[in-house]
Amino acid sequence: MGSKQLLKSLGMLASLLVILACGLASTPAPQVGSLGTVVSATLQALTAAVPASTQAAQSIGIPVSFQNVSFVIPGGLALSASSKVIPNNPTDQTGGPWAVAPQHLEFTLNGYNLPPGYFQQILIDIYPAQEYAKVYDGANISLQHLQAFLASPAMPISSDTLPQVPYFNAAAMFNAQVKVVHFKNGTGVGMVTQYGQAVGPIVNSGTFYNFEGLTSDGKYFLVVVLPVEAPFLLNGNDPSAPLPAGGIPFPDYNSKDAKVFDNYYKAITDKMNATDANSFQPSLNSLDALVQSINISQ
Repeated sequence: MGSKQLLKSLGMLASLLVILACGLASTPAPQVGSLGTVVSATLQALTAAVPASTQAAQSIGIPVSFQNVSFVIPGGLALSASSKVIPNNPTDQTGGPWAVAPQHLEFTLNGYNLPPGYFQQILIDIYPAQEYAKVYDGANISLQHLQAFLASPAMPISSDTLPQVPYFNAAAMFNAQVKVVHFKNGTGVGMVTQYGQAVGPIVNSGTFYNFEGLTSDGKYFLVVVLPVEAPFLLNGNDPSAPLPAGGIPFPDYNSKDAKVFDNYYKAITDKMNATDANSFQPSLNSLDALVQSINISQ
């Protein structure tokens, strides 16, 4: 399997497994009309002034354009972007059902502002929403969660209510810094997260910024995955290594009490939410600015 289809296991595996995203039950595909209506209503209801820090990040950058997609890489975030058309893959012969997807556009940021060894996915994917929902249940579920969140952004935040990266064969271990983010002709939800197939420590090499969005007509589904690090997280996968200042210790892998792991992930989430956006590397404001600059023409 390619690195895009399967995350590396995080640390030692424990018996307490999280539910895999690809194992969710199939549900009917949402309709373009309903998606477009929800997104349009959300754009009108949630329009707010862009923070000055975000405006500054957008004003200086590197313009990128390919086919019907354009955006601006904020200054200092990356050096350039590569673009390509990903061919239609209607079956799971390439490694698993999470690899199934219609033809779509993909961008990779080159010279991204994190050293090698961190989370390896640096991708912006633009899918035809309804086609993706029809061929892969994981995409369908993510689209429905996104639709529901945009309709009611005050709903409780959890892996059961937020959209997830459809092509990751794992589930979110935590979700922090969750907020609605608008791009040029659509809206969605951005967050800081890490995925896994079993309990494990939250570390910089596994943490990433994820944005899931829809154009205002519901035609295109946007999935952004970009590495990000927090100053209080370990840089490696060894939970016994010395923690940075403010770090949260990971529980004993041999613990039989599931609550200790729940408490750990809650503590990580609370710490992430209390951390200033500019304390992350890259700044979350810079990543938001990149998303806000995206335009997908019809």
